[in-house]
Amino acid sequence: MRGMLTASALACCALANPAGAQQIGLSEQVWSGDVLRPSGQPLVPIYDGWFTNPDGTHTLCYSYYTMNTEESFDIPVGENNMIMDERFADALITTHFDPLPPAYRHVFCAFTIDVPADFGVGERIVWRLTSNGQTLEVPGKIIPPYVMDEPASGGRGEIAPLVALEEGGEAVRGRRGIHTEVRASAGEPVTLSAWIEHEEPEIWVGWAHHSGAGSVSFDRKEYEFATASGPATVQASFSEPGEYVIRMQTIRDIASFEFYCCHTNAYFHVTVGD
Repeated sequence: MRGMLTASALACCALANPAGAQQIGLSEQVWSGDVLRPSGQPLVPIYDGWFTNPDGTHTLCYSYYTMNTEESFDIPVGENNMIMDERFADALITTHFDPLPPAYRHVFCAFTIDVPADFGVGERIVWRLTSNGQTLEVPGKIIPPYVMDEPASGGRGEIAPLVALEEGGEAVRGRRGIHTEVRASAGEPVTLSAWIEHEEPEIWVGWAHHSGAGSVSFDRKEYEFATASGPATVQASFSEPGEYVIRMQTIRDIASFEFYCCHTNAYFHVTVGD
C-alpha cells in the first residue's frame, strides 16, 4: 500500500492479506481498537485478493475499512476516489461509505474489476481514496498470496449463495455479482427483492447504499434469512432524484467473511425520478 498512510491505518491494512487475516491471533495483532472514533478518521481502501474465472480472465476484489463508528462519507468518482488506470475507469466504485459495521469490521469485496487472462504479475491497478484529509492507495495485483477461493471453498466446504433478481430468472454465485435495473420515485419506498438458494436453511443478507448522491434509508439493513421463505426483500427510500446503486451481499453467516469465501454480490441500479 502506498500514499499518505498513517501508522494506525497501515496496521489495519495489514489484515487485508486473505491468508494472513486468518492466522493472526487477537493478542498478536499490531493495531488497536483505540484508533476507532465516532468521526474524523480516514477510510482505508483494501485489496482483498483475486480469483480466476472459467474463461481464463481474472477478477480483483476491492473493499474498505472505516475507523469511524458514526461518520459516513459520500465521495464521488473523481480526484478523491478513483481507479488510477484509464482502462478500468468504468469500474463500479463505491462512492458511499457507511460507518464501521461492528460485527464484521470492514466491508468485504464491495466492488470488483475484471482483467484479461494475460494480465501480468507485475501490473497494478491502484484505487486511490481521500477522506478526512488523508489520501490512501491500495494496489490490486495478481500474485499467489492473494488468490481466493471462488465461488466455493473445498477445504471448508463453503459455497456462495445462488442469487436471482427475478423469480425464475438468471442466477449467479460469487463476488462478480448479478445486476438489475429498477425505477423509483424520490421519497417513496421501493421494494428490492432477491431469490436466494443455499444448502443452509438460514443465511445472512445485508443491504447497503453503494453509490448515488442522495441519501438512502432502509427498513432493515441486515438480517438472517430463511431461504425457503420466498425472496429476501428490503424497502429502500431515496431522498432525491438521481442514479443510485444498492449493493446486496449474502453469505452463510458473517463469521465466514473472515475466510474470504464465499459470498455473492447483487447490484440494483436504481433510477430515481421526482
